[in-house]
Amino acid sequence: MTIPAIEPVNPTSGLLPGAVSRLTATLEAPAANLVIPFNRTDSHGVAWALGGMEGWDSPDMDEGASKRSGSDGLWDTEPWFGGRIVTLSGLITAPTYEAREAAEYRLRAAVPRDKYVTLRVEETTPKFVTCRRSGRPLIKATTDVHSTFSVALLCPDPRKYSITPASATIAVLPSTGGLAPPWTPPVLLPEIPVGPSQALLTNLGDYYSPPVITLRGPGSDLSIHNLTTGQYLAFEQVLGSSDWLQIDTASGTVLLNGTAVRAPKTGSTVVARFLADPGDNLYRLFGTLTAPTPPSADIALYSAWI
Repeated sequence: MTIPAIEPVNPTSGLLPGAVSRLTATLEAPAANLVIPFNRTDSHGVAWALGGMEGWDSPDMDEGASKRSGSDGLWDTEPWFGGRIVTLSGLITAPTYEAREAAEYRLRAAVPRDKYVTLRVEETTPKFVTCRRSGRPLIKATTDVHSTFSVALLCPDPRKYSITPASATIAVLPSTGGLAPPWTPPVLLPEIPVGPSQALLTNLGDYYSPPVITLRGPGSDLSIHNLTTGQYLAFEQVLGSSDWLQIDTASGTVLLNGTAVRAPKTGSTVVARFLADPGDNLYRLFGTLTAPTPPSADIALYSAWI
């Protein structure tokens, strides 16, 4: 039996056989050391044509409205998006029977049940989601060198994020109140390194995005403010020169030095709701200096789309 070679890209459309678009995507599974390049040919000579990507457009939204008793209409509540399900479907074309079979096993291994993987989609602005396997991958051989596939991926966070974050480091401005007399010249003051006290970061997407913020000591009574939204997170924790607070707004957690859980002061915004609006967001850091070096904050913000 003669094994057919991989069909070439259509010279008119520029598409692999079975593909419906020139849009490329990559499934990256670092734990398994696997990369599946959709709408391209991999290093094994296997072509992965992407025929569909259902669920990439928008996630489902949970409906919390309830019927009014004895009256027309509904009692409405604020709706929230649930997780996103993205289903990838298409055609595998391999140079040999063995290569086709091995490709099927690589695809299954690239979507484990217990580890998150990354799906990167090369839109005009490239984006990614974090996901895992949902249900059973449907892979069926149609010839010795062809298989169809349909793989469902669950994204607990429905947002699609930019590949590169906007980032900035800001510091608490030291007091400029001077020295109280008596004093004898010459008076030598310690040099105080000062960075910008505020930074403007832009969320280029169309939905709220959770920043990742690291507050670094030394300092006390630190508070990080989004002056655009009016939200803030304030902390009573006194930080030494080697201490830091890691604020992960996506998970709603604050950790001291990566291990100890801490909570913001009463009156602060709920951590999971300290989100960046679409567009510009102006951040500023306030606090009390406990050493010549002022406390600082590192902020990373990925643009987010829904």
